Amino acid sequence: MKTWRTELIPQKAEFQISLADAVFTIGSCFAQTMGNQLLSNKIKTQVNPFGTAYNPHCIHRLITSCLDKSPLEGSGILNREGLFFHYDFHSQQSATTEEGLLKKLSKLHEDHSHNLKQANVLIITYGTAFVYRRKDNQQIVSNCHKVPASEFTKELLTVEEIIESFEKMHDALVNKNSTIKIILTVSPVRHTKDGLEQNTVSKSVLRLACHQLAERKGVVYFPAYELMMDDLRDYRFYKTDRIHPTEEAEEYIWEKFMETYFNPETKKFFEEWQEIKLALQHRPFHEHSTAHQTFLKNTLSKLQKLSPKADVSSEILELKSRLGHD
Repeated sequence: MKTWRTELIPQKAEFQISLADAVFTIGSCFAQTMGNQLLSNKIKTQVNPFGTAYNPHCIHRLITSCLDKSPLEGSGILNREGLFFHYDFHSQQSATTEEGLLKKLSKLHEDHSHNLKQANVLIITYGTAFVYRRKDNQQIVSNCHKVPASEFTKELLTVEEIIESFEKMHDALVNKNSTIKIILTVSPVRHTKDGLEQNTVSKSVLRLACHQLAERKGVVYFPAYELMMDDLRDYRFYKTDRIHPTEEAEEYIWEKFMETYFNPETKKFFEEWQEIKLALQHRPFHEHSTAHQTFLKNTLSKLQKLSPKADVSSEILELKSRLGHD
């Protein structure tokens, strides 16, 4: 029978992620998507805690400054519409005073410096090789915060520049966490604001950089971009903006990720957990019927059997509450 597509089957990774591992994701909005998948499947995950960052230079800088707990430069702060923001961070990180913002960002560094040092796996998702450099001080920014485009120059990072900034970050990281593994991905989200031709150039630079970086020990590449562009390869897998993958596409990429990085025991746990998640979401017409109470008791029993493998304490408390237990 002829196949209707060219399926991409990623090679089994040289390392596996277990339920005991801690994962840290950083980068574009696709890092958020993958992180949420991990978190919803009970993998201990810090999901893109600094907010979305798209270019490699700024992603690497965020990691390095977090590890070193480097003092944040006041020159990176701007005031817009009564709120203070920092060029190194997403607009979700804001405050009503400059002092309040610096305190908030310092706390962010403090918390996640520890998490990076304890993480077993770091997942980095690059979105674009284009960067915006401030004209006043030549600093590359992570977020323009709606400042007029005339205040910046737009540049395309070279593969060499990406590798150089990665190596500085990697040296700092392994100095603090010698056993950490890094998974690199290129976001399948298309950056059409740059134009389709420029998007292709940008993604090509990122892909070549990842290819070369994955030759390093403890660094691997996961082909999320290729799964979208060369395997699924159809507009029905894009949302109506024709830029972002649909939930179905994200789920497909996640399934390939599971096949690549999880062993059979962990995948068996995922199957059991998915069954329980569906049971927890069930809301009957008659909450206190004998049949439903029996259903809840059976679900609670299954949860308690899973509890040695993962933290399901909140779900156990919820079920006990629904059963009327103290």
